[in-house]
Amino acid sequence: MISDSIAERAALQRFLPGEKLGDVTSITPIRLGLSGAGVYAVTTESGEFVLRLQGRRADDSFWTQHILILRRAAAIGVAPRVVYVDEEGRAVVSARINGVSLPAVLADPAVRQHAIADLVTRVRALHTIEPTGVAERDPVAFARGIWESQRPRGGFPAWAGNLGSAFDELGTLLARDTRRVVSHNDVNPGNILWDGARTWLVDWEVAGLGHPYYDLAAFVTFLGLDREQANALLSLQEDSPLDDNAFATLASLRRLVALAIGNVFLSLTQDLGTVVPRTREEAPTLAELRTGMRAGAVDLQTPQGQAMFGLAYLRIATER
Repeated sequence: MISDSIAERAALQRFLPGEKLGDVTSITPIRLGLSGAGVYAVTTESGEFVLRLQGRRADDSFWTQHILILRRAAAIGVAPRVVYVDEEGRAVVSARINGVSLPAVLADPAVRQHAIADLVTRVRALHTIEPTGVAERDPVAFARGIWESQRPRGGFPAWAGNLGSAFDELGTLLARDTRRVVSHNDVNPGNILWDGARTWLVDWEVAGLGHPYYDLAAFVTFLGLDREQANALLSLQEDSPLDDNAFATLASLRRLVALAIGNVFLSLTQDLGTVVPRTREEAPTLAELRTGMRAGAVDLQTPQGQAMFGLAYLRIATER
């Protein structure tokens, strides 16, 4: 059980109606990511489910959009089936996928390429969803806002402190290329489940209209794929011949993603003074950090590990 507290259990059960789910037999917290939402594995007499408590936030206006997109994505098999929504409590109950997060299978060469290709086909399907009622989310404004909040901090790397023109260029790119599709907007490996045969996308709270390359840009940036691999996946997603301009757009969006991720990771660390390298070249690379994680020398759950990953993504974002 989640707790011996009757009051705590009762507080969660209000989001688990018996007429929809049957009698609850267990509630177990699931390890949380960066979103801060409360997530619980729930077992009832009728099956296994996931309860996600969004809570009320400053961006509550996007709650309705979040649910709208989630339902449409579930209807085409990109997201798990939605079982129950509590609008007032900002709670969603979905069918639980019997599987693991994508990072757990990426190290297996027998599965890796199939899983990656399958994810790309899910993203392509997601982008066909009816966009009526869906507003755009601005990734440039988000990334710039996080950067502007971080750069005045003591210890913030000087080599990443003068990037205003980069955000201007990225904003101009997206203003000029007006293509928009329904997008997940946070396709990181931790939000992808593998059930042994196919992938599923979870954690839809920042979904909205976005550029059709943005989801893939996020995915390949998190994986640290090289340009050739990323371009091949874009061709798979678009299922049509692409020109150099398309690949250049993907590269620009990868830079935008790296700027956002890097600053988000740094924002998790209270003290940057002891971890920040003086030059970009001294910053760790993603490859080095992943080697360190496998050896047990780097822990992404610690402030220092988060800062190291933040610096690695900023190194990518400032590459020329």
